Amino acid sequence: MIHICQSKYEQETSEQEYEFLKQKIAYYNLPSQSFECSTISHHPLIDSIQNLTVQEALKKQFKEVTIQSRITLFNMYLKSAEDQREEYKKKHESNVKKMDASQHTLNKNEKLSSTLVQLINERCNKISERIRSIYKFKSESILLKS
Repeated sequence: MIHICQSKYEQETSEQEYEFLKQKIAYYNLPSQSFECSTISHHPLIDSIQNLTVQEALKKQFKEVTIQSRITLFNMYLKSAEDQREEYKKKHESNVKKMDASQHTLNKNEKLSSTLVQLINERCNKISERIRSIYKFKSESILLKS
């Protein structure tokens, strides 16, 4: 039971974290969060260059590198979160399969009662509900910013 509940917690948390990350990335891709609106776009060192041609070329290059780095970083975050989500999903499914398999192989005195199996499932559902509620609140706070 402990392993199943723990793996359900990890599975649901990683699932919600993945969805939350996608929302945060969407937020950071809004026009209000563009490079031009950020504080990094106005660097005093670049602004201090007297030659406007050089200054504009550096600003353009700085913008391109920054945007590309941001895209690369977001993709790495998503890939990592997706990998973790899949790992925890498989772990939880494995734990549930072990429990189900043990129900068929154990003798009558060692098997879990149907009531206990039902309680484990209800506990897992409550874990999922709680985590979804937490991430719903987090998502709403992101939406309020935008």
